[in-house]
Amino acid sequence: MIKKVLKIILKTFIIVILLAFISYWSFLSWEYVTGGKYVSYLKANSETVSIDKQFTYNLAKEDIKKSKLILVGEIHGFREPTKFDFDFFKYLNKNYSVTSYFAELDFVQATLLNTYLKSGDEDLLKVVLKNWVVIQGRNNKDYYDKYVHFKEFYQQLPENKKFQFIGIDKIQDKSLILKYVNNLSAVDSSLALINPNKENYMAQIKNRIAALSTLYQADSTTKFILEHLSRNLNYIENKTNRETVMFQNFKELYNKYGLNSKKSYGYFGLYHIFQYRVNGRHPLASQIRKSDLGLENKILSINFLMNDSYMVMPSSNLPEFMRDKGKYTRMPVSADNVLFMYIYGIKDFKRMTEENQKSFIKMNSANNPYSGSSRLNTTIQLLPVTDIFEMTDKGKPYIQYTVFVRNSDWAEPRK
Repeated sequence: MIKKVLKIILKTFIIVILLAFISYWSFLSWEYVTGGKYVSYLKANSETVSIDKQFTYNLAKEDIKKSKLILVGEIHGFREPTKFDFDFFKYLNKNYSVTSYFAELDFVQATLLNTYLKSGDEDLLKVVLKNWVVIQGRNNKDYYDKYVHFKEFYQQLPENKKFQFIGIDKIQDKSLILKYVNNLSAVDSSLALINPNKENYMAQIKNRIAALSTLYQADSTTKFILEHLSRNLNYIENKTNRETVMFQNFKELYNKYGLNSKKSYGYFGLYHIFQYRVNGRHPLASQIRKSDLGLENKILSINFLMNDSYMVMPSSNLPEFMRDKGKYTRMPVSADNVLFMYIYGIKDFKRMTEENQKSFIKMNSANNPYSGSSRLNTTIQLLPVTDIFEMTDKGKPYIQYTVFVRNSDWAEPRK
């Protein structure tokens, strides 16, 4: 009886495996057979270069001219997006006089980063990156070197081309807020330094900001900064959703700096640059699009797709079976891995881009066959170890360009 049951179980298991195998290969065959028009579109609307070369961006000239806000969404932890960020911003600065860079930093971190651009004091850069929200970039050579390149670029620019980082994220490093407020307190010798070891030191910071706002009444710039910091402390206290915080800060600073008559740039994690709802929620770009800032149809979003690549992850953030030895793991990532993440239609991109190449692809041409298609809007995942983006508003223009990369190395940790 037991042997009979075991045989039935074994046969059932084999049948299930065979059915899964047949289904998988049938799916891949269907994707390939129906992919012809998609591959033709990609080839006709892309610039493909070796991974060690730079794009000309000629493909995007007309779209950039029509846009006021250019947003790039990276997948954190890869080398190639860090290189793209610096190269693309240089192109925008040179050809379109873009001097405002919105960043996934809080206000004080961005202020220190701007000071670093001028002084070259790398201790400031280390302080900024120490508690950066992008965990993969905290102790990382490629992210660190990117900002060194930005500093070198900044210092050789004429005054009318010099740029600034604008931090719109929620407060990431409370110790920097404390130091910033203590430095401003030096205007009045009767104001004692706030002690971070006191249990209620955040309340003390809020009270000190209120007092400093009165002292700096005649200094409109400093008064605005103090009020801005106070609002962001309230966001922490009220547990305001991060995306809402980023949008409110973007709106406030965009208006404060009078950027509506200029082009601006932003570089964020991938989720933030989608222009419609993801998983039922509005990302930053979607909130900007539907706001009263006048930027609807004026936003250019560029996303990354990574294949046959490696990303850096703190080993402690991964399940044990996925970890390398040591503090960091060089994790293989590919958008065609059915176990972790398979984006339906990704094979189209692989068919038009060879290994060790990258493609800059225009996704908003009038004849784009992906518009309204389930391709690129359907993700398969057998093991739920990564977040999945479900595009809520099917058929809407979430992005205008895609950077497809094959064989990017990880962003290398600093030793």
